[in-house]
Amino acid sequence: FFRLSLILSPLLLGLNGSTAPLRADANASFVNSFPGSSNPSRRQVLEQKKELPVGVALNAAKPRSGFAQQLLDVALASPIWEYVLVPQARASIVKTAEENGIPWVAAKEWLKSQTGTPWKNDNDYDNIQYPQYYKKAFHAYSDGNLSYDAAFEQELASRAIGARNFPAYSSRGEDVFRGAFDQALSKLGAGLVANNSNSQEEVVIVDFGCGTGTSTRRLAKQYPQATQLIGFDLSPYFIDVGQTLLKLAPSAMDVADKEDNNDENKKSSHGWITAIDSDTRIELRQGDMTNT
Repeated sequence: FFRLSLILSPLLLGLNGSTAPLRADANASFVNSFPGSSNPSRRQVLEQKKELPVGVALNAAKPRSGFAQQLLDVALASPIWEYVLVPQARASIVKTAEENGIPWVAAKEWLKSQTGTPWKNDNDYDNIQYPQYYKKAFHAYSDGNLSYDAAFEQELASRAIGARNFPAYSSRGEDVFRGAFDQALSKLGAGLVANNSNSQEEVVIVDFGCGTGTSTRRLAKQYPQATQLIGFDLSPYFIDVGQTLLKLAPSAMDVADKEDNNDENKKSSHGWITAIDSDTRIELRQGDMTNT
């Protein structure tokens, strides 16, 4: 039984990482086929040869098959998932974070302990209409993304995955990964242009599926000429955490008392895992993209 759990744990953890290459490939195809690209992409060649209908996804993921997938399906439908695999996977990613200088445990406790936050109140978000799939368990959370626990750990897990996938950069792995997308946007010629350069016209960036606002904050830095940035996410819990982090800026990091020479006190005083700039242009909203 223990050996079985050890075999399945890497498969479980691989689910998190398995989507990244697929998304990267899809983005790569989009980049290569963008109008004005100097080199025709595989998509463009196939479309011209009439071998691929226009608009069909080139890198659509095929259903997993084989003995390993069957074994995983059985595990996910049994108590092994909840009581063995989830704790092991969780312990593994937390360990990865801590070993790479990402204080997962301390940062989460620091965020949870903040006063005047939505999670200190009895918020009732059951009246919000969610798609059926969104109510199901996801990763290590029985309530999927509809919980504060998932929201607290979103940015922590993202940093840990970055460190695991880009070990040479340790805790900066996520920055390297996201930086690749920043460069791709620039190469594509992405930019903000008002209809009238002499006017005070508002230029708004909308970030769908913003989570706790990591990508929205990054877009704000990349496009300082934007007058407003609006991040939408279906989970009100993620929005609550994201709004709280913005309110705590710029004191969300390095909160240890620098005048206190007691090293033990400094170690017991923690902040968030990344510096967050105060930016009044950013607004995070709960909402469904299809109804926005």
